[in-house]
Amino acid sequence: MRVFLNGREMSFVDGGYKYVFIKPYNKHGQEKIKKEHGELYLQIYDNGVQIRTLVTANEIATIINREVAIDTKNHLIYILEADTKYRTDDDGTV
Repeated sequence: MRVFLNGREMSFVDGGYKYVFIKPYNKHGQEKIKKEHGELYLQIYDNGVQIRTLVTANEIATIINREVAIDTKNHLIYILEADTKYRTDDDGTV
């Protein structure tokens, strides 16, 4: 299974990654659209974040309309804001 996030290939993790929002949200909506080639998941948050994920038999591709930082050790995806500064350590943590 191939996994992509914002066009960058990353390793598959059982149970997936958890999203961490730098700017919190209060309300969100989601929708799942089923097609013969796969499923499209749309998630929209009141803080302006939009997440679109296409799941097919061979790959999972997610697009988030923000810059992201990936913590591979703890399986976290930080959804950043324009002024967010972060550091990635050698062990994969953010």
